[in-house]
Amino acid sequence: MDIFWRLALSHLIADFTLQTNWINRMKRKNAIGVLIHVLIHIITTFLILMPYLNVVWFNLAGFEIKGYQMLFIICALHFMVDQTRVYVINKKIYPDNTLSFIIDQIFHFYFIFIFTPFKNVSPNFAGEKAVMILTFFVLVTHTATVLIYYIEKDIDNIPFPSFDQKYFMIFERIIIWAFFFLKGWWWLVFLAAWVYQLYYFKKKKIIDISNINFWLSVIISVCLGLISRYYYYL
Repeated sequence: MDIFWRLALSHLIADFTLQTNWINRMKRKNAIGVLIHVLIHIITTFLILMPYLNVVWFNLAGFEIKGYQMLFIICALHFMVDQTRVYVINKKIYPDNTLSFIIDQIFHFYFIFIFTPFKNVSPNFAGEKAVMILTFFVLVTHTATVLIYYIEKDIDNIPFPSFDQKYFMIFERIIIWAFFFLKGWWWLVFLAAWVYQLYYFKKKKIIDISNINFWLSVIISVCLGLISRYYYYL
């Protein structure tokens, strides 16, 4: 599972952490923007998958397909998926909403899954713990930010969070998620206190966050924390 987790991590970093507002705007304008985005994917995946790029991933009809070849296949499919989504949104065939965002990510992870060589790999689903933890870290930070934005926009037409709000909530989710790596269960008291202080900040409008943002941030952080804890202590 090492290759799967590294592919997942590289995808999340390139698709969320490294996808700036400028790149996102460029993607909506023309294929050059999507190409720039995919080039970032290629570089990120190359760096993270480097130990596995010269290894044979598949053997089809006597032809050996190595990691670096699969890298370009996966990134080419990523270009096709993103370009299709941009076309559908720009032509107003389907709106840019939560469902289109989720479908887009399902396609990306589907290709990552089917092109991961599972033969002769470790049965341990967690793979490398450091890579797995980094994957969940990106999920709880930048990926959660985008998902919550889409849900807020669909329900209450709330715009993308400001810089301060975005990184304040990222920090809050990181702390909630990080509690789950502590041994024992004594820390649950401090976790509850931390969630309460976030609720207090929201109630007193010290930070301007919606009920949707508050509850989704807590739920996402707790769910990812439980999963991360399980695999961390395997």
